[in-house]
Amino acid sequence: MVGAGASGAAAGVNATLLDTHLRNAQTLLYWTHDWAHLRKWEVKPIGMSQTLIDYPAWCNPDRVRYLSVLRGSVWSPPLKKGITPQMYTYQQNPTWPQRWEPYEQIEIWPLTDQPYSLRIFGIKALAAFNADTDRALLDDTLISIGATATLKAHYRQPDAAIHKNSWDALLIKLKGKSWGQDVFKPGDWTEMEPMMRPQRV
Repeated sequence: MVGAGASGAAAGVNATLLDTHLRNAQTLLYWTHDWAHLRKWEVKPIGMSQTLIDYPAWCNPDRVRYLSVLRGSVWSPPLKKGITPQMYTYQQNPTWPQRWEPYEQIEIWPLTDQPYSLRIFGIKALAAFNADTDRALLDDTLISIGATATLKAHYRQPDAAIHKNSWDALLIKLKGKSWGQDVFKPGDWTEMEPMMRPQRV
């Protein structure tokens, strides 16, 4: 990758450096896109008069995309994100969940008037990537190219830019193959319903 950077007397130190750059490359890649194979959802119950709910164990709390509540037999459009200070004036007026805010737990506004089911959509958190037995959660080729580019720049090798350009080109292609949009937006659900409702004739 970088010549003899991981051999000889400095092998231990340089191996740590290599591992760090590989880990950093995966982290950078993780935050560049909502990768399709990392998107996941989970249904969690929320009880009557409850306002706080734990994040799913698999979820990165900073990457909860949206919440939907089951009302009767119908899942709602994504709940609006954001609870303003003024809204706490009406926190004690129970009704179905209408807002949410990410804190140490997910806060729901206002108090719930009965038990509900919440479908939480998010991005999986990165798994451990330290030991030799750990596996990359994202494309290992792209991770390797990214780590090589930064290591070559670290050692002032002249072909660092070639690897950086390869990273950029492959990243664009992989993003294009990752289904869906880079970012979920409330307007994503303004399209027509996939099944037409019965019409009276």
